[in-house]
Formats: sequence, C-alpha cells, structure tokens
Amino acid sequence: MITFFSCAISVGFGCSKAYTLFKEKNLIFYLFPLFPMVVYSFSQINLYQQCPRKYQYRYLDKLEREFETTPDLMLGTCVHGALEWLYQQVNVFNIPIKADLLGKFHELRQNAVAEAGDKLIYKGEQHEEDYLRRGEKYLENYYQTYAPFGETKVIATELIMNFELQSKENGGEQKFRGIIDRLDKEGDAFVINDYKTNKQLPPEQKEEYREQLTLYALGVQQKYGKYFQKIKARLHYLHFDLRDEREITDALLAPILEKYRTAINAIEKARFNYNMGRENAFPTQQNPYCKYCEYQQLCPLWKHLGCGDELVEGGSLGAQTIKKLVDQYAKISREASELTKEKESLKEILITYADKGGFEQLFGDENKLTIKKTDSYLAKDKASLQEFLAEQGLLDEVMDLPYHKINTLVKEQKLTPEQIQTYLDKKDSRRLTASKNKSTDED
Repeated sequence: MITFFSCAISVGFGCSKAYTLFKEKNLIFYLFPLFPMVVYSFSQINLYQQCPRKYQYRYLDKLEREFETTPDLMLGTCVHGALEWLYQQVNVFNIPIKADLLGKFHELRQNAVAEAGDKLIYKGEQHEEDYLRRGEKYLENYYQTYAPFGETKVIATELIMNFELQSKENGGEQKFRGIIDRLDKEGDAFVINDYKTNKQLPPEQKEEYREQLTLYALGVQQKYGKYFQKIKARLHYLHFDLRDEREITDALLAPILEKYRTAINAIEKARFNYNMGRENAFPTQQNPYCKYCEYQQLCPLWKHLGCGDELVEGGSLGAQTIKKLVDQYAKISREASELTKEKESLKEILITYADKGGFEQLFGDENKLTIKKTDSYLAKDKASLQEFLAEQGLLDEVMDLPYHKINTLVKEQKLTPEQIQTYLDKKDSRRLTASKNKSTDED
C-alpha cells in the first residue's frame, strides 16, 4: 500500500480535491493532487450524460475521428457568424443595411461549403438552396425585428467565459468554460443572448438551453458583478422568430448550480477510477444518438456490426456464421417466451378448474397433471428482513433472499409465527407436475 501511495504521488499535481483511496479499520489515506485540473463545459457534461464511453474516447483517450459535416450544423455556424459580424459593426456605430448582412452570410456559407468538401453530406430531399433560403429568412426576420439597433449596447460577442462553479473553500475547486453568443447592457442589467437555428421548438420541460444561460450568469457575475447584479437570459429561436427571456435570480441559479456540481463530481470520480486502471470506469450507454457516433468501430456495443461472417461450430446446427447463430438464438428466445406465456395461461385455467372440482390430478388422453398446493412466502420489506436475519445469524443462508430459501426457513421452523407475520406475506401457490398417463390399475 505504501509503495503504491508513493508511486501515485509522483504522477502529477493540480487535482481539485483529495480522493479517499483506502479505508480499513478507521485508517484513511487521502491521495492529494494527482491529476491536472479539468475545465468543464456544457458539451463535456452533456456528452458524459449521453454516453460515458464516448466521453472517455474523446476527452481521455484523445481519439480524434473525422466525421461528416451536417448542413444544419454549418447553417447554425454561418448564421452565428453573420450576427457576430453585425454586432461588431453596431458596436463601432456602423449600422449595416440588411443586404450587407445577407451578403456576409453568403460569404461565410460559401467558404464553409468549400472547406468541408466531400464531408458535407445532404440527407433526404434537402439541398444547398434550402439551407441558403433558411439562413436568409432567419437573418431577414431578425434584422426587421431589431433594426436600427440604436438602443443596443454590446459588451462582447462570442465571449469566452472562464469561471468557478465551486471554490476550494466550498469543498473542491470546479472550473467551467463557456461561450456567450452576445452579452449586452440594457439599462441596469446584463443580457445574455443565445441564437438557436433548430427547426424543432424545445418543449417547456426541456431545460438544457435555459440551464446553460443560467449557469453563464454565474460567470457574468464573477467577471462583471461590480457593475450590475441584475442579469437576464434571452434565447432567440430564429426559425420561429421567437425569443424566450427571463431574469436570472439566486433562487433560479441555486438548483441548477447544484445539478452541475453533482454531474462534475460524478465525472471526476470516473476519471479518477480510469486513471487508477479500473475497468469500465466509463461504461457504454446505448442511446438514440449511437447511429451518428464516430466511435462505432471502437465501441463494444457496435464494433461487431461489421463482423459476424466468420464460421463457428454450431453443435447440432453444424458450421454456421455468428450472424446466423445470433438470429437463431433470437428466434428460439421469442418462441420460448411465447410458449411460457401460453403455459402460464393454461396453468391458470387448469388450477381454477381443479380448485372448483376439488381435483388433485387432472387427466388427458396421454398425460396427467398432479396438482400440489403449497404455501409461499415473500418479504414484505427486503431491507428489514435482511437486518432481522443478520441479527438471527441466518443471513448467509438467504444472502440474496430468493423466495425458495425464505420458504425453507419457514418449513424448517427457523422463524416463529410472530416473525412470519411481521416480515413475510403468505400466499397460496400451486405446482403442476406433468407425467405420462397410465392406466388406473397401474396407479
């Protein structure tokens, strides 16, 4: 243990907190600064929540993958670029006309398309003209709404914010980074502006965008708080010519701040486990975005997709490809599931019939069923039962508390009637045993 501790200390410095490495008989080793401080962002946290393994590939393994450029992503970039240019001009009291704004958009789009080359893939029935038309419409509507921009006091465009979610004094330093599309001054308030070019309007319960700007308000407080305390967040949904605005209060900020502090703690714990060599510190997580993932060829969930043609011995099936064996297994599983459902349905019908007639055996032409009535017991509260059994020295006998072991405790009278009534629920059960039908003389 001491050797490991010494080796670990030599790795590096700058970690945000001490980590409990080992605990035994009140002996705790705290491993102080091991790994460099990580500056987090919304994209990092969202990626981790979407799929921890993808986070590992990108941010820890540093595996860069080329992936196609989507026209929608490029549209958003070019519209943002045009609006950034617009407000840079406004900030030096040079108000462009609408045609100049559209011309800037076309210039940015043309350069982006040329740079992307073959990586730009149009899907469905959408073409370049459709994206140009959308971008023009977004900017035309925006210009008509906000021109002549005389009241706008621009503090910065594409403002890079580096701020603290948590200080050292409050339990461990957490650094955060974000980019504000535009920060304005309006009266006695700051306004954080963010442009969205999505074709889908987020539902009320989808809070990611609002949370992002709310958290950025903390950065604005830390950077410019001596001027104003009042901060507003304004989301511009350009496709719908709508804006969503609200004032950021301490009451609004507090739960969001706690949510992201907790998320960062989870990531830091996973990073520590990964750096200590623990397997599966960043597990795979299947989600709707898997089909677009650039790491499919590495991911344990998907990398077999391009394989499966190799032959293996399939027992009674003979030599088969893995693909065929997968399909065969799935087919048998479905059939078995259907048979199980059918069996349970028949069992219920036969037990009902036997109970009404007082039968303990039912006969068919070729088979018979023996029906045995038993009492079955289930835990009312698993945790309470485990605690009680531990006190009685019986826990090892029923560590995972399967129902048949609980029934054995009752059958062997290791529990009193009072204990059974306190911790267990009793229910009648029937067991059906099928056998070949024989003549009544042989029986």
